[in-house]
Amino acid sequence: MANSPSGESMIARVVRLLSVFPKYNRPLSVREIAEYASLPVTTTHRLLKELEAEDLVTRMTDGGWQHGTRLWEIASRNSPVQSLRDAALPPMEDLVAGLRVHLSLAILDRNEVLYIERMTPNDYTVNIISVAGRLPAHATSAGLILHAFGSPDGRRLLLSRGLTKYTDTTLTEMQDLKDKLLRARHEGVVASTGAIIPESTGISVPVFGEGEYAIAALTAIVPIGQENLEVLVPQLRFAARAIRRRLGKTPDTDLGFVRETNPLPSDF
Repeated sequence: MANSPSGESMIARVVRLLSVFPKYNRPLSVREIAEYASLPVTTTHRLLKELEAEDLVTRMTDGGWQHGTRLWEIASRNSPVQSLRDAALPPMEDLVAGLRVHLSLAILDRNEVLYIERMTPNDYTVNIISVAGRLPAHATSAGLILHAFGSPDGRRLLLSRGLTKYTDTTLTEMQDLKDKLLRARHEGVVASTGAIIPESTGISVPVFGEGEYAIAALTAIVPIGQENLEVLVPQLRFAARAIRRRLGKTPDTDLGFVRETNPLPSDF
């Protein structure tokens, strides 16, 4: 694929251009897309016309541009993320109806938490999560539980970086993070109070695939002071097991915690 004078490939430029749209909930002009994607206007217009020919972007009647339906179609076919979301929807709907809490389903992607579903019963809880949105793993209960039950390489990457402190309770020191991950590994749950939003607590449990690696995190978000863990955690675990069964994974004993007979990975 031909490179630009800066050495950037055509694919990289197209991905950067397409990545602009989810950040703005409206069609964008060519100049806006060029500015947000840091591309020349002429290059942006040429790429948009080529993408339009394949229905990957669509030009609206007012002249603005947005994602095309074929982009959604391609992304949805045989997608493990879509399969995970489909499996999670009924258990999550039941949980929201019963507990009246905000719920989210997330996966780990490049040391960030990528949210693939979000359910909100009301507007009383501060919740900045959006579907297809990302948040830093170290500042979210979902990111911490996914790292606790994730790959050693992912944990090493997390612990090797300088981490942003968003609030007074955001964990940024290596030893604090290690202690939190180890506790999560033993208890099978992470509660992060005010770590990214001062008013809210995230409570996350892992959704397991085969074995003891988490493929997703199921999270309840509640106002600080309303963290009824004795009620929330068993219900979250029950829903997580239901998601696992709906994905066709082999039933197992409750993997919401790691038994003492099962040794910890060497990096803990």
